[in-house]
Amino acid sequence: MTPLRASSRQESPRRLLFEVVTTSDSVQRNPPWANDELILALDLYLQDGQLDHADARVIELSEILNRLPIHTVRPDIERFRNPNGVALKLANFAALDPEYPGVGMSRGGRRDAEVWDRFRANPTELLRIATTLRQGSERPDGFPALPENDEDEVTEGRLLYRSHRSRERNRALVAKRKDQAKAAGALSCEVCTFNFESRYGELGRDFIECHHIRPLSESGMTKTKLSDLALLCSNCHRMAHRGDPWPSVDGLKSLVSEAGSPREDAAELIHYRSGLED
Repeated sequence: MTPLRASSRQESPRRLLFEVVTTSDSVQRNPPWANDELILALDLYLQDGQLDHADARVIELSEILNRLPIHTVRPDIERFRNPNGVALKLANFAALDPEYPGVGMSRGGRRDAEVWDRFRANPTELLRIATTLRQGSERPDGFPALPENDEDEVTEGRLLYRSHRSRERNRALVAKRKDQAKAAGALSCEVCTFNFESRYGELGRDFIECHHIRPLSESGMTKTKLSDLALLCSNCHRMAHRGDPWPSVDGLKSLVSEAGSPREDAAELIHYRSGLED
C-alpha cells in the first residue's frame, strides 16, 4: 500500500529549502529526534512533501515540537527544533522516499529509517498517532513530564507511552476496577489466573497491577473507562507491553495456554522479581 501523495510531490527537482548553519565547537548539539517528533515530521512530509523553512506549516510544527515535554535538556535552545531543523528533517525523509523527484538530504539517523519503514505504508495509523500528539500538545496536562522505563523503544513514542502508564496508575480508577473484580470473585490475573493473596497470604491481599488495554495511539485523548482496564500479574503486565503491536489480553491467554504451566516455585520467583523491578 502506497500513501497518498500531495500534488506538489510530482514537481521537478528543487533546491533544498533550508539554510545550512554551522555551529562552533563550544555549542553542544541538541538531542537526537525522538520517535514522537519523527512521527509528526513524517506525517507532515507525507501530506505536503518538502517544505521551505519559512512555510507556515513548518513553523507550526516547530512550535508544537518545542511545547512537547520530551527533552528536558536542550543545549542549543535557539536552534532546538526550529523551522530550519524541521525543514531539514523533511529533507531527510525525502532522501528515503523513492518517489521524491530529487535526492533530499541523506544524513538522517537510524530512527528516521525505522519510522519511515514502519509508517510509510500505514498513513492512517500515522495520522492517528500524529493527531493525538498534536491534541496533547495543546493541553496543559496533555502529557506527563516524567520519563518511563524503556519508553525510548516504543514505536509510538515516549509521550503516548507515558500517558498510557499514567492512566494505569490512576489510583481512583484502579481502585474501582479492583472493587469490580472483587465483587465478581477475586483479584486474579486475567491472563494466567495468578492470585497474589493465594500465593503470599495477607501480604498479597488486594495486590495486582492494572493494564490499559487500548494504547493511546488507538484511542486518542479520550477518557478512560473501567472496561478499558484489565487486571494482570506483574509478569503478564510486562508481556502486555512487549512486541509491536502490543499483544491483546486474549492473545496473551493463548500464549500462556500454548506454553503450558511452569513449575510453581519458578513461577513464584519470577513474579516476585518482576514485582521488585516495577
